[in-house]
Amino acid sequence: MRIHLVFATMAVVLFFFAISRSPRAEFTFSKVVAEARRLSEQPHRIVASPVPQFLREIGYDQYRDLRFSEPETLWRKLGRPFQVRFFHPGYLYNRIVEMYEVDDDKVQRVRYTPEMFYFEHSMAPTKEKVPPDLGFAGFRVHYPINRNDVLDEVISFLGESYFRAVAKDQAWGLSARGLAINPAASTKEEFPAFTKFWLRRPDSYTRALQFYALLESSSVTGAYEFRLEPGEDTRLRVKATLFPRRNIEQLACAPLTSMFWYGENTSNTFGDFRPEVHDSDGLLVLSRNNNWVWRPLSWAPRAQHNSFADARGFGLLQRDRDFSHYQDLEARYHQRPSVWVELSKDSPRGNVHLMQLPTKDEYADNVVAFWTPEGSTKAGQPIHLEYILHWFMDGPEWPPLGRCIGTRIDKQEAPFERQFHLDFRSDRLKGVKPEAGLKADVWTSDNAVAKEITIQKNDYDQSWRTSFSLTKKQTGKPVEIRCALKLGNQPVTETWTYTWLP
Repeated sequence: MRIHLVFATMAVVLFFFAISRSPRAEFTFSKVVAEARRLSEQPHRIVASPVPQFLREIGYDQYRDLRFSEPETLWRKLGRPFQVRFFHPGYLYNRIVEMYEVDDDKVQRVRYTPEMFYFEHSMAPTKEKVPPDLGFAGFRVHYPINRNDVLDEVISFLGESYFRAVAKDQAWGLSARGLAINPAASTKEEFPAFTKFWLRRPDSYTRALQFYALLESSSVTGAYEFRLEPGEDTRLRVKATLFPRRNIEQLACAPLTSMFWYGENTSNTFGDFRPEVHDSDGLLVLSRNNNWVWRPLSWAPRAQHNSFADARGFGLLQRDRDFSHYQDLEARYHQRPSVWVELSKDSPRGNVHLMQLPTKDEYADNVVAFWTPEGSTKAGQPIHLEYILHWFMDGPEWPPLGRCIGTRIDKQEAPFERQFHLDFRSDRLKGVKPEAGLKADVWTSDNAVAKEITIQKNDYDQSWRTSFSLTKKQTGKPVEIRCALKLGNQPVTETWTYTWLP
Protein backbone atom coordinates (compact mmCIF):
# COMPACT_ATOMS: atom_id res chain seq x y z
CA MET A 1 0.00 0.00 0.00
CA ARG A 2 2.82 2.34 0.88
CA ILE A 3 4.63 1.46 -2.36
CA HIS A 4 1.57 2.45 -4.41
CA LEU A 5 1.34 5.71 -2.47
CA VAL A 6 5.01 6.49 -3.16
CA PHE A 7 4.59 5.86 -6.91
CA ALA A 8 1.42 7.93 -7.00
CA THR A 9 3.17 10.82 -5.25
CA MET A 10 6.12 10.60 -7.65
CA ALA A 11 3.77 10.60 -10.64
CA VAL A 12 2.08 13.78 -9.41
CA VAL A 13 5.45 15.48 -8.83
CA LEU A 14 6.73 14.50 -12.28
CA PHE A 15 3.49 15.69 -13.89
CA PHE A 16 3.73 19.17 -12.37
CA PHE A 17 7.48 19.29 -13.12
CA ALA A 18 6.72 18.50 -16.77
CA ILE A 19 4.10 21.26 -16.86
CA SER A 20 6.51 23.79 -15.37
CA ARG A 21 9.20 22.81 -17.87
CA SER A 22 6.98 22.73 -20.96
CA PRO A 23 7.61 25.80 -23.12
CA ARG A 24 4.91 28.33 -23.72
CA ALA A 25 3.97 29.11 -27.31
CA GLU A 26 6.84 30.99 -28.94
CA PHE A 27 6.07 34.40 -30.44
CA THR A 28 6.33 34.12 -34.23
CA PHE A 29 5.37 36.05 -37.35
CA SER A 30 2.23 33.94 -37.64
CA LYS A 31 0.84 35.62 -34.52
CA VAL A 32 1.20 39.05 -36.12
CA VAL A 33 -0.48 37.71 -39.27
CA ALA A 34 -3.38 36.41 -37.18
CA GLU A 35 -3.74 39.80 -35.47
CA ALA A 36 -3.74 41.62 -38.83
CA ARG A 37 -6.34 39.19 -40.23
CA ARG A 38 -8.57 39.65 -37.17
CA LEU A 39 -8.43 43.45 -37.42
CA SER A 40 -9.16 43.41 -41.16
CA GLU A 41 -12.51 41.76 -40.42
CA GLN A 42 -13.52 44.69 -38.24
CA PRO A 43 -14.26 48.32 -39.14
CA HIS A 44 -11.23 50.58 -38.89
CA ARG A 45 -11.17 52.40 -35.55
CA ILE A 46 -9.87 55.97 -35.44
CA VAL A 47 -8.41 56.44 -31.97
CA ALA A 48 -7.98 59.97 -30.67
CA SER A 49 -4.33 60.81 -30.00
CA PRO A 50 -3.48 61.10 -26.30
CA VAL A 51 -0.65 63.54 -27.10
CA PRO A 52 -1.34 66.88 -25.35
CA GLN A 53 -1.98 69.91 -27.51
CA PHE A 54 1.14 71.74 -26.34
CA LEU A 55 3.30 68.90 -27.69
CA ARG A 56 1.49 68.93 -31.01
CA GLU A 57 2.15 72.63 -31.46
CA ILE A 58 5.92 72.62 -30.89
CA GLY A 59 8.31 73.25 -33.80
CA TYR A 60 11.28 71.32 -35.11
CA ASP A 61 13.83 73.01 -32.85
CA GLN A 62 11.71 72.40 -29.76
CA TYR A 63 11.23 68.77 -30.73
CA ARG A 64 15.00 68.34 -30.83
CA ASP A 65 15.05 69.40 -27.16
CA LEU A 66 13.20 66.15 -26.30
CA ARG A 67 16.26 63.92 -26.13
CA PHE A 68 16.28 60.26 -25.14
CA SER A 69 18.34 59.38 -22.05
CA GLU A 70 21.13 57.01 -23.12
CA PRO A 71 21.17 55.06 -19.81
CA GLU A 72 17.56 54.03 -20.63
CA THR A 73 18.62 52.39 -23.91
CA LEU A 74 17.01 48.99 -24.39
CA TRP A 75 19.56 46.11 -24.02
CA ARG A 76 22.34 48.50 -22.97
CA LYS A 77 22.79 46.89 -19.55
CA LEU A 78 22.97 43.49 -21.26
CA GLY A 79 25.77 44.72 -23.53
CA ARG A 80 24.07 43.53 -26.70
CA PRO A 81 25.44 44.62 -30.13
CA PHE A 82 22.00 45.95 -31.12
CA GLN A 83 20.47 48.55 -28.81
CA VAL A 84 17.25 50.57 -29.14
CA ARG A 85 16.29 54.12 -28.24
CA PHE A 86 12.87 55.71 -28.59
CA PHE A 87 11.34 58.90 -30.00
CA HIS A 88 9.11 61.15 -27.90
CA PRO A 89 5.68 62.13 -29.29
CA GLY A 90 5.22 65.71 -30.45
CA TYR A 91 5.69 68.07 -33.42
CA LEU A 92 4.59 66.06 -36.50
CA TYR A 93 4.66 62.72 -34.70
CA ASN A 94 1.49 62.41 -32.65
CA ARG A 95 0.59 58.76 -33.18
CA ILE A 96 1.45 56.49 -30.24
CA VAL A 97 3.22 53.29 -31.30
CA GLU A 98 3.09 50.32 -28.93
CA MET A 99 6.52 48.77 -28.34
CA TYR A 100 7.11 45.21 -27.12
CA GLU A 101 10.21 43.20 -26.32
CA VAL A 102 10.26 39.50 -27.26
CA ASP A 103 12.61 37.25 -25.28
CA ASP A 104 12.16 33.61 -26.28
CA ASP A 105 8.60 32.84 -25.23
CA LYS A 106 8.03 36.05 -23.24
CA VAL A 107 6.45 39.22 -24.63
CA GLN A 108 6.65 42.32 -22.48
CA ARG A 109 5.54 45.86 -23.28
CA VAL A 110 8.21 48.57 -23.13
CA ARG A 111 6.71 51.17 -20.80
CA TYR A 112 7.13 54.91 -21.27
CA THR A 113 8.07 57.22 -18.42
CA PRO A 114 9.05 60.92 -18.71
CA GLU A 115 12.33 60.03 -16.95
CA MET A 116 13.41 58.22 -20.12
CA PHE A 117 13.88 61.63 -21.81
CA TYR A 118 15.77 64.84 -21.18
CA PHE A 119 13.46 67.85 -21.49
CA GLU A 120 16.09 70.41 -22.43
CA HIS A 121 16.09 74.18 -22.95
CA SER A 122 12.71 75.24 -24.38
CA MET A 123 11.00 72.01 -23.28
CA ALA A 124 12.21 72.00 -19.66
CA PRO A 125 9.08 73.74 -18.26
CA THR A 126 6.76 71.20 -19.91
CA LYS A 127 8.01 68.00 -18.31
CA GLU A 128 5.57 68.13 -15.39
CA LYS A 129 2.63 68.44 -17.80
CA VAL A 130 3.40 65.27 -19.77
CA PRO A 131 1.18 62.24 -18.93
CA PRO A 132 3.27 59.65 -17.04
CA ASP A 133 2.25 56.81 -19.40
CA LEU A 134 2.10 58.71 -22.70
CA GLY A 135 3.96 56.26 -24.98
CA PHE A 136 6.45 56.47 -27.84
CA ALA A 137 6.29 57.87 -31.38
CA GLY A 138 8.87 55.48 -32.83
CA PHE A 139 12.31 53.97 -32.31
CA ARG A 140 15.83 53.76 -33.67
CA VAL A 141 18.34 50.92 -33.68
CA HIS A 142 22.03 51.40 -32.87
CA TYR A 143 24.85 49.11 -33.95
CA PRO A 144 28.67 49.50 -34.32
CA ILE A 145 28.65 49.89 -38.09
CA ASN A 146 31.71 52.16 -38.48
CA ARG A 147 33.79 51.44 -35.35
CA ASN A 148 33.62 48.52 -32.94
CA ASP A 149 33.52 50.84 -29.92
CA VAL A 150 30.78 53.21 -31.16
CA LEU A 151 27.08 52.42 -31.49
CA ASP A 152 25.85 54.20 -34.62
CA GLU A 153 22.22 54.83 -35.45
CA VAL A 154 21.56 52.51 -38.42
CA ILE A 155 17.75 52.58 -38.83
CA SER A 156 14.86 54.60 -37.46
CA PHE A 157 11.08 54.21 -37.68
CA LEU A 158 9.20 57.48 -37.14
CA GLY A 159 5.94 58.74 -38.60
CA GLU A 160 3.22 56.56 -40.19
CA SER A 161 5.12 53.70 -41.91
CA TYR A 162 8.26 55.72 -42.75
CA PHE A 163 11.76 54.52 -41.94
CA ARG A 164 15.35 55.36 -42.91
CA ALA A 165 18.60 53.42 -42.76
CA VAL A 166 22.27 53.89 -43.55
CA ALA A 167 25.22 51.72 -44.48
CA LYS A 168 28.83 52.23 -43.45
CA ASP A 169 30.20 55.79 -43.91
CA GLN A 170 26.84 57.21 -44.97
CA ALA A 171 24.72 60.21 -44.01
CA TRP A 172 20.94 60.11 -43.64
CA GLY A 173 19.08 60.48 -46.92
CA LEU A 174 16.00 59.04 -48.61
CA SER A 175 13.21 57.23 -46.75
CA ALA A 176 11.34 53.99 -47.28
CA ARG A 177 7.78 53.13 -46.25
CA GLY A 178 6.00 49.97 -45.30
CA LEU A 179 3.17 50.69 -47.75
CA ALA A 180 1.41 53.48 -49.63
CA ILE A 181 -2.17 53.57 -50.88
CA ASN A 182 -3.12 55.47 -54.07
CA PRO A 183 -0.08 57.81 -54.30
CA ALA A 184 -0.64 58.29 -58.06
CA ALA A 185 -4.31 57.30 -58.37
CA SER A 186 -7.51 59.23 -58.98
CA THR A 187 -8.48 59.08 -55.30
CA LYS A 188 -6.83 60.73 -52.31
CA GLU A 189 -3.63 59.15 -51.04
CA GLU A 190 -3.86 57.14 -47.83
CA PHE A 191 -0.98 56.73 -45.39
CA PRO A 192 -0.99 53.39 -43.54
CA ALA A 193 0.84 53.43 -40.23
CA PHE A 194 2.78 50.98 -38.10
CA THR A 195 0.90 50.85 -34.80
CA LYS A 196 2.78 48.07 -32.96
CA PHE A 197 6.32 46.71 -32.98
CA TRP A 198 7.74 43.56 -31.42
CA LEU A 199 11.56 43.67 -31.01
CA ARG A 200 13.24 40.31 -30.54
CA ARG A 201 16.04 40.50 -27.99
CA PRO A 202 19.35 39.69 -29.78
CA ASP A 203 22.05 37.47 -28.35
CA SER A 204 25.58 38.71 -27.65
CA TYR A 205 27.10 37.67 -30.98
CA THR A 206 24.37 38.18 -33.55
CA ARG A 207 24.85 40.37 -36.61
CA ALA A 208 21.15 40.60 -37.41
CA LEU A 209 18.14 42.00 -35.57
CA GLN A 210 14.68 40.54 -36.09
CA PHE A 211 11.48 42.44 -35.35
CA TYR A 212 7.83 42.53 -36.37
CA ALA A 213 5.21 45.21 -37.00
CA LEU A 214 1.47 45.61 -37.33
CA LEU A 215 0.27 48.03 -40.02
CA GLU A 216 -3.18 49.62 -40.09
CA SER A 217 -5.26 52.00 -42.21
CA SER A 218 -8.86 52.37 -43.29
CA SER A 219 -8.20 50.25 -46.43
CA VAL A 220 -5.77 47.57 -45.24
CA THR A 221 -4.10 45.84 -42.33
CA GLY A 222 -0.74 44.16 -42.56
CA ALA A 223 1.78 41.99 -40.72
CA TYR A 224 5.49 42.67 -41.30
CA GLU A 225 8.59 40.69 -40.43
CA PHE A 226 11.96 42.51 -40.64
CA ARG A 227 15.52 41.23 -40.44
CA LEU A 228 18.13 44.00 -40.23
CA GLU A 229 21.72 43.22 -41.29
CA PRO A 230 23.93 46.37 -41.04
CA GLY A 231 27.18 46.69 -42.98
CA GLU A 232 28.72 48.19 -46.10
CA ASP A 233 25.52 46.99 -47.75
CA THR A 234 22.90 47.37 -45.02
CA ARG A 235 20.11 44.92 -45.77
CA LEU A 236 16.56 44.89 -44.49
CA ARG A 237 14.77 41.67 -45.37
CA VAL A 238 11.02 42.26 -45.47
CA LYS A 239 8.19 39.76 -45.42
CA ALA A 240 4.60 41.04 -45.34
CA THR A 241 1.05 39.72 -45.47
CA LEU A 242 -1.61 42.31 -46.30
CA PHE A 243 -5.37 42.05 -45.75
CA PRO A 244 -7.37 44.59 -47.81
CA ARG A 245 -10.55 45.77 -46.11
CA ARG A 246 -11.88 47.04 -49.43
CA ASN A 247 -10.94 47.21 -53.09
CA ILE A 248 -7.81 49.33 -53.58
CA GLU A 249 -7.14 51.26 -56.78
CA GLN A 250 -3.36 51.43 -56.38
CA LEU A 251 -1.39 49.34 -53.89
CA ALA A 252 2.10 50.89 -53.75
CA CYS A 253 4.59 48.36 -52.38
CA ALA A 254 8.13 49.04 -51.12
CA PRO A 255 7.76 52.80 -51.70
CA LEU A 256 10.87 55.00 -51.62
CA THR A 257 10.70 58.76 -50.97
CA SER A 258 13.52 61.13 -51.85
CA MET A 259 14.41 64.72 -52.75
CA PHE A 260 15.68 66.26 -56.00
CA TRP A 261 15.89 70.04 -56.29
CA TYR A 262 18.45 70.59 -59.02
CA GLY A 263 21.46 68.89 -60.61
CA GLU A 264 23.73 68.85 -63.63
CA ASN A 265 20.76 68.45 -65.99
CA THR A 266 18.83 71.42 -64.56
CA SER A 267 20.97 74.35 -65.80
CA ASN A 268 19.70 76.40 -62.86
CA THR A 269 20.90 76.62 -59.25
CA PHE A 270 18.03 78.92 -58.23
CA GLY A 271 20.54 81.38 -56.78
CA ASP A 272 22.12 78.79 -54.46
CA PHE A 273 25.93 78.62 -54.12
CA ARG A 274 25.96 74.79 -54.38
CA PRO A 275 26.29 73.20 -57.85
CA GLU A 276 23.81 70.36 -57.08
CA VAL A 277 21.28 69.62 -54.33
CA HIS A 278 19.61 66.20 -54.20
CA ASP A 279 19.33 63.02 -52.10
CA SER A 280 19.06 60.87 -55.23
CA ASP A 281 19.94 61.54 -58.86
CA GLY A 282 18.13 58.74 -60.68
CA LEU A 283 15.84 55.73 -60.78
CA LEU A 284 17.20 52.34 -61.87
CA VAL A 285 14.77 49.61 -63.00
CA LEU A 286 15.41 45.96 -63.86
CA SER A 287 12.78 44.29 -66.04
CA ARG A 288 12.00 40.58 -66.17
CA ASN A 289 13.79 40.30 -69.52
CA ASN A 290 16.99 41.60 -67.82
CA ASN A 291 16.82 45.05 -69.39
CA TRP A 292 18.35 47.74 -67.15
CA VAL A 293 16.79 51.21 -67.43
CA TRP A 294 18.21 54.42 -65.93
CA ARG A 295 15.98 57.49 -65.52
CA PRO A 296 17.80 60.62 -64.26
CA LEU A 297 15.69 62.69 -61.89
CA SER A 298 14.90 66.21 -63.03
CA TRP A 299 13.30 69.44 -61.93
CA ALA A 300 10.18 70.62 -63.73
CA PRO A 301 7.52 73.28 -63.06
CA ARG A 302 4.79 70.61 -63.03
CA ALA A 303 4.35 67.05 -61.80
CA GLN A 304 5.71 64.09 -63.77
CA HIS A 305 4.51 60.48 -63.58
CA ASN A 306 6.32 57.70 -65.45
CA SER A 307 5.76 53.95 -65.29
CA PHE A 308 8.03 51.02 -66.20
CA ALA A 309 6.35 47.75 -67.08
CA ASP A 310 7.15 44.21 -65.94
CA ALA A 311 9.79 45.16 -63.35
CA ARG A 312 11.48 42.77 -60.92
CA GLY A 313 13.72 45.27 -59.14
CA PHE A 314 14.17 49.03 -58.77
CA GLY A 315 15.96 51.65 -56.75
CA LEU A 316 16.58 55.35 -56.18
CA LEU A 317 20.33 55.90 -56.46
CA GLN A 318 22.82 58.63 -55.64
CA ARG A 319 25.49 57.87 -58.23
CA ASP A 320 27.44 61.13 -58.07
CA ARG A 321 29.88 60.77 -55.12
CA ASP A 322 32.12 63.75 -55.91
CA PHE A 323 32.04 66.30 -53.05
CA SER A 324 33.02 69.13 -55.40
CA HIS A 325 29.71 68.63 -57.25
CA TYR A 326 27.76 69.53 -54.08
CA GLN A 327 30.06 71.70 -51.90
CA ASP A 328 27.88 71.06 -48.82
CA LEU A 329 29.87 70.40 -45.64
CA GLU A 330 26.77 69.87 -43.48
CA ALA A 331 24.25 67.99 -45.63
CA ARG A 332 26.96 65.74 -47.15
CA TYR A 333 24.88 64.94 -50.22
CA HIS A 334 27.82 63.00 -51.67
CA GLN A 335 27.36 60.46 -48.85
CA ARG A 336 23.59 59.95 -49.13
CA PRO A 337 22.51 56.30 -49.52
CA SER A 338 21.36 54.57 -52.65
CA VAL A 339 18.54 52.07 -52.06
CA TRP A 340 17.81 49.02 -54.22
CA VAL A 341 14.60 46.97 -53.85
CA GLU A 342 15.26 43.31 -54.66
CA LEU A 343 11.91 41.64 -55.23
CA SER A 344 11.69 37.92 -54.53
CA LYS A 345 11.64 35.52 -57.46
CA ASP A 346 8.12 34.49 -56.47
CA SER A 347 6.74 38.04 -56.77
CA PRO A 348 3.91 38.46 -59.27
CA ARG A 349 4.33 40.62 -62.34
CA GLY A 350 4.18 44.30 -61.63
CA ASN A 351 5.16 47.82 -62.68
CA VAL A 352 7.41 50.47 -61.19
CA HIS A 353 6.12 54.04 -60.94
CA LEU A 354 8.11 57.25 -60.58
CA MET A 355 6.49 60.48 -59.40
CA GLN A 356 8.38 63.78 -59.45
CA LEU A 357 6.79 66.92 -58.01
CA PRO A 358 8.04 70.50 -58.39
CA THR A 359 9.80 71.99 -55.37
CA LYS A 360 11.21 75.38 -54.40
CA ASP A 361 13.81 74.13 -51.92
CA GLU A 362 15.55 71.05 -50.52
CA TYR A 363 13.21 70.53 -47.56
CA ALA A 364 10.39 68.66 -49.32
CA ASP A 365 10.58 65.02 -50.37
CA ASN A 366 9.27 65.47 -53.90
CA VAL A 367 10.25 62.11 -55.46
CA VAL A 368 8.40 58.82 -54.94
CA ALA A 369 9.14 55.43 -56.52
CA PHE A 370 7.14 52.24 -55.87
CA TRP A 371 6.11 48.88 -57.28
CA THR A 372 2.52 47.83 -57.95
CA PRO A 373 1.41 44.24 -58.66
CA GLU A 374 -0.58 43.74 -61.83
CA GLY A 375 -4.29 43.18 -61.50
CA SER A 376 -6.77 44.54 -59.01
CA THR A 377 -6.54 44.45 -55.24
CA LYS A 378 -9.77 42.97 -53.93
CA ALA A 379 -11.21 43.18 -50.43
CA GLY A 380 -10.65 40.02 -48.42
CA GLN A 381 -7.93 38.60 -50.70
CA PRO A 382 -4.61 38.38 -48.80
CA ILE A 383 -1.44 39.60 -50.51
CA HIS A 384 1.99 38.19 -49.69
CA LEU A 385 5.14 40.24 -50.31
CA GLU A 386 8.81 39.47 -49.86
CA TYR A 387 11.76 41.69 -50.79
CA ILE A 388 15.14 42.96 -49.61
CA LEU A 389 16.04 46.63 -49.23
CA HIS A 390 19.73 47.38 -49.81
CA TRP A 391 21.28 50.64 -48.55
CA PHE A 392 24.67 51.07 -50.24
CA MET A 393 27.21 53.53 -51.67
CA ASP A 394 28.03 51.84 -54.98
CA GLY A 395 26.74 48.42 -56.01
CA PRO A 396 28.60 47.09 -59.07
CA GLU A 397 25.79 44.61 -59.71
CA TRP A 398 23.20 47.43 -60.07
CA PRO A 399 23.70 47.29 -63.00
CA PRO A 400 26.43 44.89 -64.15
CA LEU A 401 26.56 46.83 -67.45
CA GLY A 402 28.00 50.23 -68.26
CA ARG A 403 26.12 53.04 -66.53
CA CYS A 404 25.23 56.62 -67.36
CA ILE A 405 27.19 58.90 -65.02
CA GLY A 406 26.19 62.26 -66.47
CA THR A 407 23.22 63.93 -68.18
CA ARG A 408 23.64 67.47 -69.44
CA ILE A 409 21.19 69.44 -71.55
CA ASP A 410 21.78 72.61 -73.61
CA LYS A 411 18.93 74.91 -74.53
CA GLN A 412 19.31 76.01 -78.14
CA GLU A 413 18.32 79.32 -79.71
CA ALA A 414 15.24 77.71 -81.19
CA PRO A 415 12.75 77.07 -78.33
CA PHE A 416 11.87 73.58 -79.59
CA GLU A 417 15.42 72.25 -79.79
CA ARG A 418 17.70 70.72 -77.18
CA GLN A 419 21.23 69.32 -77.21
CA PHE A 420 21.82 66.25 -75.00
CA HIS A 421 25.23 65.09 -73.73
CA LEU A 422 25.39 61.71 -71.96
CA ASP A 423 28.46 60.14 -70.33
CA PHE A 424 28.68 56.33 -70.00
CA ARG A 425 31.34 54.44 -68.05
CA SER A 426 32.29 50.90 -67.00
CA ASP A 427 35.43 48.77 -66.68
CA ARG A 428 34.61 47.10 -69.98
CA LEU A 429 34.17 50.43 -71.79
CA LYS A 430 37.58 51.62 -70.57
CA GLY A 431 39.27 49.05 -72.79
CA VAL A 432 37.20 49.73 -75.90
CA LYS A 433 39.17 51.39 -78.70
CA PRO A 434 37.60 54.20 -80.78
CA GLU A 435 37.89 52.02 -83.88
CA ALA A 436 35.97 49.12 -82.26
CA GLY A 437 32.63 50.28 -83.67
CA LEU A 438 30.88 51.39 -80.47
CA LYS A 439 27.53 52.93 -81.46
CA ALA A 440 24.85 55.00 -79.75
CA ASP A 441 21.32 53.66 -80.25
CA VAL A 442 19.02 56.71 -79.85
CA TRP A 443 15.22 56.45 -79.98
CA THR A 444 12.55 59.15 -79.60
CA SER A 445 8.77 59.19 -79.59
CA ASP A 446 7.17 60.12 -82.91
CA ASN A 447 6.74 63.80 -81.98
CA ALA A 448 10.48 64.52 -82.16
CA VAL A 449 13.53 63.89 -84.34
CA ALA A 450 17.06 63.08 -83.15
CA LYS A 451 20.00 64.06 -85.33
CA GLU A 452 23.75 64.78 -85.25
CA ILE A 453 24.39 61.70 -83.10
CA THR A 454 28.05 61.45 -82.12
CA ILE A 455 30.07 59.29 -79.73
CA GLN A 456 33.52 60.20 -78.42
CA LYS A 457 36.05 58.69 -75.99
CA ASN A 458 36.84 60.86 -72.96
CA ASP A 459 40.50 60.16 -72.23
CA TYR A 460 40.38 62.10 -68.95
CA ASP A 461 38.16 59.59 -67.13
CA GLN A 462 37.89 56.76 -69.72
CA SER A 463 34.16 57.32 -70.23
CA TRP A 464 32.29 57.69 -73.53
CA ARG A 465 30.25 60.77 -74.37
CA THR A 466 27.21 60.53 -76.61
CA SER A 467 25.76 63.78 -77.97
CA PHE A 468 22.68 64.39 -80.10
CA SER A 469 20.27 67.20 -80.88
CA LEU A 470 16.52 66.88 -80.59
CA THR A 471 13.81 68.86 -82.40
CA LYS A 472 10.15 68.73 -81.42
CA LYS A 473 7.51 68.24 -84.10
CA GLN A 474 4.54 68.86 -81.80
CA THR A 475 5.10 71.46 -79.12
CA GLY A 476 2.35 70.49 -76.69
CA LYS A 477 3.29 66.87 -76.02
CA PRO A 478 6.09 65.41 -73.88
CA VAL A 479 8.95 63.76 -75.77
CA GLU A 480 10.21 60.35 -74.65
CA ILE A 481 13.88 59.59 -75.35
CA ARG A 482 16.05 56.48 -74.96
CA CYS A 483 19.73 55.84 -75.53
CA ALA A 484 22.10 52.89 -75.04
CA LEU A 485 25.57 52.02 -76.29
CA LYS A 486 26.09 48.87 -78.34
CA LEU A 487 28.99 46.86 -79.72
CA GLY A 488 27.55 45.28 -82.82
CA ASN A 489 24.02 44.32 -81.76
CA GLN A 490 24.98 43.67 -78.12
CA PRO A 491 24.08 46.32 -75.50
CA VAL A 492 27.07 47.19 -73.30
CA THR A 493 25.28 49.79 -71.16
CA GLU A 494 22.00 50.29 -69.42
CA THR A 495 19.28 52.15 -71.33
CA TRP A 496 19.10 55.84 -70.46
CA THR A 497 15.57 57.28 -70.62
CA TYR A 498 14.25 60.82 -70.29
CA THR A 499 11.06 62.85 -70.66
CA TRP A 500 11.35 66.29 -72.26
CA LEU A 501 8.31 68.17 -71.00
CA PRO A 502 6.68 70.93 -73.08
